[in-house]
Amino acid sequence: RTLTILRVARIGRLLRVFRKVTIFREAWMLIRGLSDSARTLFWTLVVICFVTYAFAIFGVVVIVSDLQAALEEFADSEADVARLHHLLSMMGGLDLMMFTLVQFLSQDSFHAIMRDVMIYSGSSWIYFYAYISVAVFVLMNLVTAIIVDHAMEASRDDHEHQAAEREQARQKQFQELETLFKLMDTDASGTLSLHEFTESFADDYLGKKWMHLDFRQEDCLELFHLLDDGDGEIEMVEFFEGLRRMRGDAKARDVLKLQKNICKLDKDLGRLVHTLSGLEKGLEIAVPG
Repeated sequence: RTLTILRVARIGRLLRVFRKVTIFREAWMLIRGLSDSARTLFWTLVVICFVTYAFAIFGVVVIVSDLQAALEEFADSEADVARLHHLLSMMGGLDLMMFTLVQFLSQDSFHAIMRDVMIYSGSSWIYFYAYISVAVFVLMNLVTAIIVDHAMEASRDDHEHQAAEREQARQKQFQELETLFKLMDTDASGTLSLHEFTESFADDYLGKKWMHLDFRQEDCLELFHLLDDGDGEIEMVEFFEGLRRMRGDAKARDVLKLQKNICKLDKDLGRLVHTLSGLEKGLEIAVPG
């Protein structure tokens, strides 16, 4: 019993892997679609059994009666007697008729049976095609539509679940960064100075937090200048936004570094343009005309 429980637990973990890993998403959708459609499939079998049972009763009353009458009529013909005995062996009872109708349902070489029956019951084709129309064309297509609808609904639910997981991860990340910021802000000023930022990397506990975020002590000064907007202090919004954008591979950090350099260059160019404009006005005043 203990081994059975452990196996069930391992299967549960395997399903969680199927659910989390992107490469297994299609497999998870198939498994979930099958489980969600189990009740539909069960009731489909019930309805098929009911429809087959109803048609089998009608077939025994009408078609088997014609076959038995033909057996008496063609008693002198060995070929007809052999054919009729063969047909009655497939339809001569309620259970046999239901089994034969299932063969019609699965489209398994039913025309040969139907042609033999039509020799002795000319209108029997109406009966057989009526059953095929109801059980195959109508019922099966309806079941397919229901299963597809279940699959689409499961896909929508899966997308919503993934969005909720991403939002939950974002909230968790926000709380972690907020805790880190408060621990670093030793003077409770709401901003981080270069000294506080440097001390956080030297602290054992906060240093492990930075390593968890994939930052090391040698990244301290560069990281501070990347997060700082130029006033020498890092506000909480700058801290959150900058670290959020730098989480991930090195490419994200390089992009942020490039953006910061562009912003800094833009400010320097603005100051240079302002200085040149002032010099130009000074020259115009000093040298009239």
